Amino acid sequence: MGLFLTLFLPLQASMALPPSVQTCARCHRTVVESYRQTAHFNTSMKANARSIKGSFAPGHERLQTRASGLFFRMHLENGAYVQTAVDQNRGTTITKRFDLVTGSGRRGQTYLYWEDGVLFQLPVSWVAGANRWINLPGYVDGIVDFGRVIIPRCLECHATRFELVGPPEVPQYSKDYELGIGCQKCHGDGSRHVAYHLAQPADKQPRDILNPARFSRQQQLDNCALCHSGPREPRRPAFTYRAGERLDDYLRPSGGATQGPPDVHGNQVGLLERSKCFRASPSMTCSTCHNVHQTQRRPAVLSRKCLGCHQPAQHKPIPGIGRRLATGCVDCHMPNEKSGGLQFTSPTERAATSFRNHTIAVYPAATAAFLGPRPPH
Repeated sequence: MGLFLTLFLPLQASMALPPSVQTCARCHRTVVESYRQTAHFNTSMKANARSIKGSFAPGHERLQTRASGLFFRMHLENGAYVQTAVDQNRGTTITKRFDLVTGSGRRGQTYLYWEDGVLFQLPVSWVAGANRWINLPGYVDGIVDFGRVIIPRCLECHATRFELVGPPEVPQYSKDYELGIGCQKCHGDGSRHVAYHLAQPADKQPRDILNPARFSRQQQLDNCALCHSGPREPRRPAFTYRAGERLDDYLRPSGGATQGPPDVHGNQVGLLERSKCFRASPSMTCSTCHNVHQTQRRPAVLSRKCLGCHQPAQHKPIPGIGRRLATGCVDCHMPNEKSGGLQFTSPTERAATSFRNHTIAVYPAATAAFLGPRPPH
């Protein structure tokens, strides 16, 4: 579950920054200081008291399943955060460490543990809206399964770098990795850029670095689509794509309209491409509305992006909308909708996490909800 914590630490706490980002911060302090608060930067972290959002407090540290006598407990053991499955009927327990966190905590988090160089997923996750522990999406409530292996393609969207040290059939990883989405994921290897500007500090023109703002439209979309175009079959090994390259050479196309509407979780690029706004504009990309170096959550701020192309006077009159037009574009035309793929179960419910639909269109139900009850005539 790709989901978000906005944690700010002063740049002086350099241990919180990967080495490659620390290098960028030497000259680009303001950008890095802003970027480190974003969901991209915090999409994976080492597990510790700061990064794990789920509660370990008494009364909140337990997930009871629908199977009598079977529950999970989150607790500290020998100074480490662990997850324990307790089967009272069989008198057995299984305990695994919280080693890595995926998801920044805005909507939730899932957790990984190391075993013999292989990464596995812990079966209990945390969801933000309800602030509670849940079964990992896709897991059946009432069973114990610590065996879900993390494949490289999953890590490719939640980390800057992981290196395979074994055959692809058994994905073993080197412990030399970089968590979160670092600068080089979008700007490419910056070693030559750094070396040049250290040797030539008077030259203020950036050299030997990729600037996605100068990419073609398709290159910009591919840069985002690496992680925001839904499940796609790999054509080449994970972590080999480089910014600016043709993504279809690395991932098979998702199938487009023949596979029905993309799910609101994970395929934002596919949804955007269905929009009339996108089809009518030869230059529209993800960065038309999003600045990846900043946290952008307020619908009113994002709606102002819409008003850069659409004037309020051109909008079809809607009784009661008044001044709310300037802030309601996103809520009316890109509503939050439940994901069909990211669902979880509990002893009493089956629920889904909601995401903003990136197909910009007319949604009568969303408009009605935004406007609220109309006053009587």
